[in-house]
Order: sequence, then structure tokens, then C-alpha cells
Amino acid sequence: MSSGEKDLKELMELLNNKAFSNSARLGIMIALYYENRMSFTELLNFSSLPKSSLSFHLQVLEDEGFIKTYKVFSIGGIRTEIKITDNGKQIIKKYLSYIKNLKEENKKIGKFLN
Repeated sequence: MSSGEKDLKELMELLNNKAFSNSARLGIMIALYYENRMSFTELLNFSSLPKSSLSFHLQVLEDEGFIKTYKVFSIGGIRTEIKITDNGKQIIKKYLSYIKNLKEENKKIGKFLN
């Protein structure tokens, strides 16, 4: 099995996880990976999801241990903050690594075919 095939197999296993079987949740996780922490409103604007859908997706991710939600007191009132966990960071880092490796493998194959 080539490294590209191995990465593809591992990527498919990762995407079979309930938390990553939905593109909205994957997008939320990638955003949190790069930002580390976002407010509910920021994620709402980023994702363009309805509030109820975003709440559902965040609950799924929190149940899997990939994010942590908490309340923060601010001048404007109570805000909900979402932070990616270390486990969440590791999973997204793996995901991005698989994608990068597959892209590089595809470039190598393309060179041989041309």
C-alpha cells in the first residue's frame, strides 16, 4: 500500500466519525483550529448557519470532546465562547496533513502521466 493509499484510507476513517461526517462541523473545526477560540456570534457569521443548526453542530463536537463551550461575562452581556480542545487540534492537524499528502501524491502522479 502506497503512502497516498494509506493517507486516503486514514482520511476516510476520520471522515466516518460522526463529528466529521458533516461539512459544517468540519468547517467549524478548521476555523477553530486556526483561530483557537471564537464566539458563538463569530461562528454564526462565519458559517451562515441558523442558530439552532449551529447549536446542534457545536453540541455534537462537544460530545465528541473536540471543542469546549463556556460562558463569558462582558460589558454587552453574557457571551458563549467556543474553544478547540487539544484532541480537536490533533484531529484537524491530521486531517490537514492527509489532505496535504494526498495533494502532493496527486502532483507526483500527474507528472508521470504528462
